[in-house]
Amino acid sequence: MRDRSTSVWKESPFLLFGLVFLVSACFKLLLLGSRELWLDETYSAFTTHLGFRQLLHFTAGDVHPPLFSVLLWIWVRLVGETQTHLRLFSVLLNIGSMAAMFLLARRILGTRFGVLASILFAFSPMLFVYSLEVRNYMLFIFVLIGLLSVHWAVTLEHNRSKTLLVAYSLLAAALFYIHYVGVFILLGLFAHWLFCSTFVRERLTALGLTTVFTLLLVAPGIPLALTQYHLKIQLDRELKRSNHDPGALSYGQEITAHHSPVALAKSVAIVAGFYPAKSPALFLLCAFPLAVTLAGVAFLWLVQGDPVCRLLGFVSMGMTVGVLLLHLGNTRYILPLVPLLVLAIARVLQYWTDSIRWHALGLVMAVCVVCIYCAGFSRQALRPHGHPWQNLVNALQRNYHRGDKVVFDALYAQVPFDYYARHQNFQPEETGFPISIYDWWTRQSFEGWGGPVVKQQDLNQFVATAPPSKTLWVVLYETYYYDPHEALLEQLRRRGQVTEIDLPPDPDAQPSEEDGHLRLVRVSLQ
Repeated sequence: MRDRSTSVWKESPFLLFGLVFLVSACFKLLLLGSRELWLDETYSAFTTHLGFRQLLHFTAGDVHPPLFSVLLWIWVRLVGETQTHLRLFSVLLNIGSMAAMFLLARRILGTRFGVLASILFAFSPMLFVYSLEVRNYMLFIFVLIGLLSVHWAVTLEHNRSKTLLVAYSLLAAALFYIHYVGVFILLGLFAHWLFCSTFVRERLTALGLTTVFTLLLVAPGIPLALTQYHLKIQLDRELKRSNHDPGALSYGQEITAHHSPVALAKSVAIVAGFYPAKSPALFLLCAFPLAVTLAGVAFLWLVQGDPVCRLLGFVSMGMTVGVLLLHLGNTRYILPLVPLLVLAIARVLQYWTDSIRWHALGLVMAVCVVCIYCAGFSRQALRPHGHPWQNLVNALQRNYHRGDKVVFDALYAQVPFDYYARHQNFQPEETGFPISIYDWWTRQSFEGWGGPVVKQQDLNQFVATAPPSKTLWVVLYETYYYDPHEALLEQLRRRGQVTEIDLPPDPDAQPSEEDGHLRLVRVSLQ
C-alpha cells in the first residue's frame, strides 16, 4: 500500500499537467470559430491567395519577415482557408509549445515546479488570446522555447555538441525570419551567454562561432528588413505630417497611446497575468500576489544570481531596448517574455517553499498565482464575442441591389469585408476612399501594408464624381479616431439622403470607441 501511494504521489504532477494540457488544448480547439478574424488576421488570410512569387514580393512591403506567411501559405494549400482552418495552424503551434514548455520546465526546475511553470504557461490569459490569432506569435513562441532549451544546454549545462551549436544558429535565424523583435531577444541571449562564458576560452569560441553562423543565416534577410524599416519610417512620417496639415483628412489624433510608459506598464501587467481585473479593487486583489512574486524574481536575479531569473533579466533588457528603439508598446510585442516569466515565477515559488522560513508564503503565493491564471484563462475562454463583419455583410447583402456601390472610408477595411463577403458568395461593386486598397498597394514600390494619407482634394473629387441616382453603401471602420468618415458623410448629405443601418452591438468594442467600431451607412444620391 505504501509503495502504491508513493507511486501515485510521484505521478500526480504528471497527471495534473496532463489534465491542464487537455483542458487548455480542448478549449482552444473548440473555440476556433468563436470570434471573427480581425483586420491583421484577414490580411494574413489575403496573402494565402497569392501565388508564391507574388507572396514573396507582397510580404516585402509588409513590416514583418516572410517565414510565417510562407508557412501559412503552405498550410492553406494542405488544409483549407476557412476561419477554422486558419486558426487551427496557430492553435496546433500553441499545443506544441505547451508540450515543449513542459519538457524545458521539468528539465530546469524538476518535476513539481516544472509542472507548475507548465500550468501557468498553459493557462496564460494572453497566450490564450494570441493562440487563436492567425498571426506569427505562436510560431515565434514555439521556436523560442526550442531555442531556450538549446541555450540552457549550451550555457548552463556546458554541452559542447557541435550539432547543438548548429541547432542554436538555425533556431536563432528562424526567430529573425518570423518577427524582427527576435533580434532583441537574441541580443539578450548572447549577452547572457557572454556573461556565463567570461574568461572561459572554449565557451567564448563556441559563442563566437555560433554568432558568426547565425549572422550568415540572417544576412540574406537584412536588406529586406532595412527596406521594410525605411518604408515604415516613410509612412509614419507622412502620417505625422498629416496631423499638422490643414488639407489632410487622416487620423484625428496622433496614435501614441501604445508608446507611453503607462501603456507599456499595462502591457507588462497583462503579460504577467493580471486577469480578471475589471474593477480597481479586483485589480489590486490580483496584482498583490503577482507583484510580490515578481519582486521575488528581481531579488533572485539581482541578489542571489539565480540562473533562471538572470536569464529572464538579460532577455528582458534586450526586449526593453527593442521596445524603446522601435516604439513597440503593444502587448503582443512583449509576449515572448511569457515562457521565461512563468519559469522565473515557478523558480521563486520553489525557492520560497524550499525554505523553512518562507515555506508557508511560497504555498500561499503558489495557490494565488495559479488561481489568478485560471481565472484569467476562464474569463478569456468564456467571454462572449460578436461577429461585426459578418453582421455587416449580412445586412448589406439583404439590402444590396445591382448598380449599388460599397465604399470603404478606411481603405484597409476592404480586406476583412472581402474575406467574409467571399465566404458568403457576395461580390458587390466596391471601392475604397479615395481608391481601392488593392490599387493603392500595387502603386507602391513594394506591394502590401499601409495606406495613403487622404487629402481634402481627394474628398472633393470623390464626391463630385459620384454618379447621380445611385445608392452608395459606406462602411465606416475605426471611427473613434479616424477623421475622413465625418467629412465624407457631411458632403454626401448634400448630395442625397443618408441613413445609418442598425447593426447588432459588438461586445468586443472598447469603451474608448465612442462612435462605434464598425458602422454601415446608406446614401441615396439624387
